[in-house]
Amino acid sequence: MPLTTEMIRRHHRELYAELEALMPEERPEGEPAADPRAVVHFLREELLPHAAEEEREVYDVVDALAGAPFRVTEPMRLDHVAIGAGVERLSSLAQQMETATESERALLSRRFWQEADRLGSIIRLHFEKEELAYLPLLEQREGAEPADAEVLDVREVPPARRHDLIFGAYARLRPGESFILVNDHAPRPLYYQFQAEHAGEFTWEYLEQGPEVWRVRIGRP
Repeated sequence: MPLTTEMIRRHHRELYAELEALMPEERPEGEPAADPRAVVHFLREELLPHAAEEEREVYDVVDALAGAPFRVTEPMRLDHVAIGAGVERLSSLAQQMETATESERALLSRRFWQEADRLGSIIRLHFEKEELAYLPLLEQREGAEPADAEVLDVREVPPARRHDLIFGAYARLRPGESFILVNDHAPRPLYYQFQAEHAGEFTWEYLEQGPEVWRVRIGRP
């Protein structure tokens, strides 16, 4: 499901809280904050998937808005590459600690937390850049509706006819045009059908998400 800026900010707060619990910004030198395995699990299973989803749902949109012949989000994407490499280094150190002798484990632990402190700083700065640079831009786009955009309200249309009407409206769009779909339920099946039949050929932006009315801008890039 496409991300909204509200969802991104909420997830950032959740990730930041867990980051502070596992890899606190203020940590006495040499004192571990958590089990290294828990740190690696958080980074691999929660942080990196969030980064991958943001590239699809945020960075690609920002690049399209910029209209430049290159990806303006490339520096932030490189942040993700650097974060991924840091996670792999931490994972390797955590694995080595599993079979190390006591003296070796102390050295590996020190290296692990030095690396974790550096990585934590990169992640915090990365969040801040997204919050200050990208999300305000997306918020403006979420709240803006072209004055000449067609509004297709299907709430009174029999369900069996809705998808035909919606895909008909999409077929009439020229590149850069869009229409506003108004529905009485979350249009997840419709989104999945667009993904199956028109992957990479449509844009999808939520303008309102229930509980009674859903409004989505659907367009051609």
